[in-house]
Amino acid sequence: MGLFGKKEPCAICGGKVSGLFPAKIDGYRVCSDCYGKVDLPDGMEKAMTLEEFKAYRQFREENRRLKERFQITRQIDFGWLDDKFLFDQTNRLLCMDKHLNKTIFEGRNIQSFVIKEDREPLFEGSASGLRCYTSSVFDRVTAIAPQIARFRMQAEMQRNAERILDRLDGDHDNDSYRPEPGFEIPAPFEKFHIEIRFDHPYWKVFTTYMNGPVFDRDVPDTNDYLREYNQGAVIMEQLAKALMEIAFPGAPEQLVKEGENL
Repeated sequence: MGLFGKKEPCAICGGKVSGLFPAKIDGYRVCSDCYGKVDLPDGMEKAMTLEEFKAYRQFREENRRLKERFQITRQIDFGWLDDKFLFDQTNRLLCMDKHLNKTIFEGRNIQSFVIKEDREPLFEGSASGLRCYTSSVFDRVTAIAPQIARFRMQAEMQRNAERILDRLDGDHDNDSYRPEPGFEIPAPFEKFHIEIRFDHPYWKVFTTYMNGPVFDRDVPDTNDYLREYNQGAVIMEQLAKALMEIAFPGAPEQLVKEGENL
């Protein structure tokens, strides 16, 4: 069959399939209308048979009905272009898209969730309750504070010395650029990690993350760092409690003491 030969019709509706690179399921060409907006774990649709994809389309249509009754009562954003969690606490629904175009989960679909600072748990939620852990970030920042103080003192001494040299040299040494050293010690942690586990026909786990704060390379400040950290920690707490409200309403909340077994 040549480039301009007769093209196979859509394997689902029998209609015309347009475009040079149409969607394919199980080797069959599928039109854009039948393919629609797919929201599945990475690569799942590529492993589906045509019959399995037809079953997913039926699920998608049924799931769309939840959109019609979705009333946004809370929205939690990780940033302007980052993940967003939309909650309908009245109907106990969740969607990770501000336009409600992705899969809508019912609270009963959620089996458990965990929010971590790198590998250390911050919140764990399940039917048995919400477990809240004390972060070690404050202790780690306290441990780094003397190094920050030394860096700032040395940087100030260097700047003072350079100002004296500039006054002595006048305008004769304008080409001698002396870069100041940057603060290179890594932050106490890199990311807040979120993992939600589902009892769902297509989604078993959803994972995402939000970057943690970093120290200013030129003027590191523990207060600035902790202020930014607290903003992120508040978002994580809001997310944990919103998930509990739709998935496990009325479940107890427990503060896990340091050293307590998980």
